[in-house]
Amino acid sequence: MRDHDEELAGGFREMGGVRRWWPAVLLATTALAAAPSAHAQTRGAPLRIHVRGSAQIDAVAWTEPGGFVVRGSVVDDARSAIAEAPLSIEAISSGGAPVDLPPAEGCAADGAARAREHRASQGGYVIATDERGAFCLRGRAPLADATLRVRFAGGKLHEPAEAKIPIEAYAAPLAPVILRFDPPVDAIDLDRPTLNVTVALRIERRGALALGAPFERERLTVALEDERGAKLAEAPTGGDGRARFEFATESLGGAGQGALRARFDGTDVLAKASVSHGVVRYAQVTLALSRPVEPARAEDGVPIDVDVRSSRGPVEGGVVEALRAGEPVGAASVISGKARVIAAFTAEREGTEPISLRYVPAAPWWIPGAELAIDVPVTGPGVWRQVALGAAVLAIAGWVLGGWRRAPKRAAAHASEEKPAAPPGRAGVRIMGPIDDATGWRGVVSDAHDGAPIAQAELTIVVPAFDGSGVVARAVTDDGGEFSIEAPHRSDAKLVVRASTHSSYEQALPPPSKLGIALVTRRRAVLDRLVRWARRQGAPFEGPPEPTPGHVRRAASRAQQHEVELWATRVEHAAFGPEPVDERVEQDLGASEPKPGVSQLAPP
Repeated sequence: MRDHDEELAGGFREMGGVRRWWPAVLLATTALAAAPSAHAQTRGAPLRIHVRGSAQIDAVAWTEPGGFVVRGSVVDDARSAIAEAPLSIEAISSGGAPVDLPPAEGCAADGAARAREHRASQGGYVIATDERGAFCLRGRAPLADATLRVRFAGGKLHEPAEAKIPIEAYAAPLAPVILRFDPPVDAIDLDRPTLNVTVALRIERRGALALGAPFERERLTVALEDERGAKLAEAPTGGDGRARFEFATESLGGAGQGALRARFDGTDVLAKASVSHGVVRYAQVTLALSRPVEPARAEDGVPIDVDVRSSRGPVEGGVVEALRAGEPVGAASVISGKARVIAAFTAEREGTEPISLRYVPAAPWWIPGAELAIDVPVTGPGVWRQVALGAAVLAIAGWVLGGWRRAPKRAAAHASEEKPAAPPGRAGVRIMGPIDDATGWRGVVSDAHDGAPIAQAELTIVVPAFDGSGVVARAVTDDGGEFSIEAPHRSDAKLVVRASTHSSYEQALPPPSKLGIALVTRRRAVLDRLVRWARRQGAPFEGPPEPTPGHVRRAASRAQQHEVELWATRVEHAAFGPEPVDERVEQDLGASEPKPGVSQLAPP
């Protein structure tokens, strides 16, 4: 099955008016490993945090003469296909008792059977999804009144998932049908009265030809639902196999994450099909005063009651901030569409002060509207208050002048004291200064980004040689990353630095001196390689603000560049997975980097 659910986009498309500048991050479901501080690394094993995303199984099953068919796909919470996902399929009766499964065989993408046979074990059939996250199995005997339970055991990046699929009874074989959103709908503006959605229906021609099913895709009814299962609209397909929907956005849920689901209930010759696509529903937030602002002393704070609403009613979450001359003077949390801001500032005189109120969202589906400009009435401090303040200032000034003396100068810092250099952010060697012994090198090997010392890093001095390795000196760093290496200086020598978790680095050997050597972790190195590759390729792989493995993988999937998609997936697993990235993995990813010219939108 080539088509599958598209993933959620990494952010909203550009929006008109006040929305044009507002980026929205739809999901924070990426796996990451947290790097510990230098102090923590020197004390023990580094702390690692690993986050797994959720998984979802979409599948349908139906009977056919002499057997049954189950087909579907496995996607993550970003609607990205999970390739090579191990699945177990078992059958249960209406009472939950296990049902014996007959031998089965896999289905090719066109619906034809593969030669490989699957026999049920104690846990049922055991199969794996293909590179598109799809699976298909054809049983060689019917299953009466049974339900298939499909389980995904999870993995390093995804949580387990389970789905129960009833087997629909049909008298004749069915031709497979595939649905997809064309184009994908990633974000929905709830402030617009209507929404247009197009769903493409495709019949697998070889499967239809083998079963004698018609090729016509016209007048087939497709239903559109939301994540609650509520029907939004229903439309027939046209001659191009597309069902076009237009429905009121008021029938959708409120702002937040959701999903659209297209469903085709099948016919006598066409199988059922469905497709889900994650969306974010967003709305603009407007501010208004709940009541007129009462006069108050600016220094004590002026209470401002604000209504925070959208086209869907009161807004929950976020902050209302008060600004005076562009500087914040107060803020308050939004609870059930209400915020009480205390604006405290210094007013030179009694009267009114211009204040601007703006909404700062706590979720990407709330889009701030225009700032609310108001005039706040303030009262003066009073005569006796000013007299008291003046007397206090004079008293403090007299006390300071009476006890004033010049502070002694600080002793000059010792010449040998040095400020620690900030991590350079890239691999390299810096000469920190001369050393007394001019025949060797001293220094520290550290991480290029967090400055943590790297223990057990190997440094070698290599010279050109016809026989042997050419290594003339070798040293290993201690627990603090420090090293000392002795050898005569040669202008044709190279300094090579290696570490287990960091990429190797080499350059011409500098003169004998004190060195600061920075190395980049292999995880960062493989990410940097992908970023450089994407920028060389340009659109659609170069995404703002910086390309990520997920963005490159999604772009490659849409452009049907399977080599790029597989490579980006491997980079993503190496960079964010729990397994350490060794030299072999790094070299393998470098060797498998797609060659120039694979970024064409149309496959060859």
